[in-house]
Amino acid sequence: MSILLADDDAELATFLCKSLETEGYSVHTALDESTVLAELERQNYELIILDLNFGQTDGLRLLEKIRGGGVDTPVMILSARNRVSDRIESLNLGADDYVTKPFSFQELAARANAILRRKSDPSLSVLRVEDLELDPALRKVHRGKREIKLSPKEFSLLQLLMHHAGEPVSRQTLLQETWGTQETDSNLVDVYVNYLRKKVDSFSAVKLIQTVRGTGYRLGRPAPTGSGGAERTPQSVRRTSGHGKNALENAELASVAQPALRALIHSLAHDMTQPLTSVRCYLEMLVLQNGAIAQPPSELKSVEQQADRAIALAKAISALARDPESHAEPWISLEQLFTSLLNDFEVVINSGLLTVERRGDPSLQVSSSPTLRQLLVLLVSKLLGRNPRPLTLILAAETKHGLCNLELRWRFTGDPRYQVPDAGAILARDLKHVHEIVYLLGGELGLTEGEPRLTLKLPGPALTAARGAGTVQ
Repeated sequence: MSILLADDDAELATFLCKSLETEGYSVHTALDESTVLAELERQNYELIILDLNFGQTDGLRLLEKIRGGGVDTPVMILSARNRVSDRIESLNLGADDYVTKPFSFQELAARANAILRRKSDPSLSVLRVEDLELDPALRKVHRGKREIKLSPKEFSLLQLLMHHAGEPVSRQTLLQETWGTQETDSNLVDVYVNYLRKKVDSFSAVKLIQTVRGTGYRLGRPAPTGSGGAERTPQSVRRTSGHGKNALENAELASVAQPALRALIHSLAHDMTQPLTSVRCYLEMLVLQNGAIAQPPSELKSVEQQADRAIALAKAISALARDPESHAEPWISLEQLFTSLLNDFEVVINSGLLTVERRGDPSLQVSSSPTLRQLLVLLVSKLLGRNPRPLTLILAAETKHGLCNLELRWRFTGDPRYQVPDAGAILARDLKHVHEIVYLLGGELGLTEGEPRLTLKLPGPALTAARGAGTVQ
C-alpha cells in the first residue's frame, strides 16, 4: 500500500514515514505543493495524508485543487485546528478523515487502515449527518468532539437511520433490519430509539432523531422534495472514501495590537503541536518496541530537541498571553531588549536548538513599547515553529536617518545540506497580522524573497524628537 505524506515539517514527516513503513506501507514524503502535485501525476497512491498547515500553501486550497483535478484518492487531514467547523469544512471539500494533533500513532495507523478498507468495501464508508458521524470500519460514533458509546443493537439502528437520513423509516423496517423480526406488537424499536436519543441528542440543542407520526422515525432534517430533491440522499449526508512616549501610551498601543496578536498566538499554538506530535509518536513507538531496538543517539537527541522546542513555544505563548509590562521611559537600550527577549528562549538556547549572535551597538536606544517585544517574541517563535532543525539567529541593529533598523537573519547550524526557508515561508499566512503590528509601532517591515532575513525600520529617539518639533530629518 502506497501513501503520499504531505507535511512541510521535515522532522515530523521523517518520523511518520519510518513509523508507517513499520506497518507495511510504502511512504513517499512531499514537503511542498509542487512536489505533491508532481507525485500525484507520477503515480497512483492508495492514500494521501495532508497537513493543513502546509508552509505557504493553505492545505484546504490544496485539497480543493486535488479534488478539482479529478483525483479521487482518499485524503486524511492532519491538523491542530480542533473546531467542528474546521472539520466540517475539510470533509465538505473532499477529505475522508480528520485527525487532530497531537495524535497517537496507533490511532493514525488504525484510521489509515480503516480508510483503505472503506476504499475496497463501500459499505464501510463513513456516514455523516450534521455534526453526527458514524464510522462502520472503526465501529465509532461521534457528535462534534464527543465520542458516543453504543451497544451493538444501538449502533445498527443508528446506522440504518443514517443510511436513510432525511427520510422517514417505518418501525416495521427498523425492526426487520435490526432484529430480523416482523412482530407487529413489539415495542423494541421505541425503547431503543429512546436509548439513542439519550446518547445522541440529550446534550445538544439540535435534536436529530425525530418522530414521524403514523410512520416511524427520521434522522435529521427532511430530505428536499420537488426539483431540488432529485437526489435520494440529501446534501447533509456525505459518504466519503505610533509609537508611545510613556507607560500609558505603551499600554494603549499594546491594547490596539491585541487582535493581531491573538491571531498570531493561535498560529504559534498550531506550530507547537508539531514537536509535541513527534515526541508523542516517538515515545509510543519506543514503548511498542519494548526497547528491543536500540535507538541511535542522533534520534534520541532529535526527540529531546523537539521536546525543548515545544517547551519554548509554550513559554512564548505564555509570554504573549500575559499582561504586557510597560516601562516608565519611552526608550530602552538594545542590550536590555535582546536580553529580555532571549530569556523566553533559554530552553532551546541551552539545548543547542537555537544559537544567537548579537551584533550592533548594545547601547543603541529602541522603543520600550511592550508591543515591540511581543513582536520579536512572535518572530523568533515562528522561526522555531517552522524549523525543526538547529538554527543560528543573528540579531543586528543600526541607526540611520533617525530610524532604528533591526535585522533578523537565520541559517541552519552546521548543516549545509538543507536550504533554509526565507521570511515569506516562515510567516506565510501570518504576514498580514505582522504588518498590522509593525504599522501600529509606526514602522515598516522589509522582506526579501528567497533570503532568510527580515528588517524592522522603527522610529528612533532622534526622529521622534524631530517630529515633535515639527521637522523630519
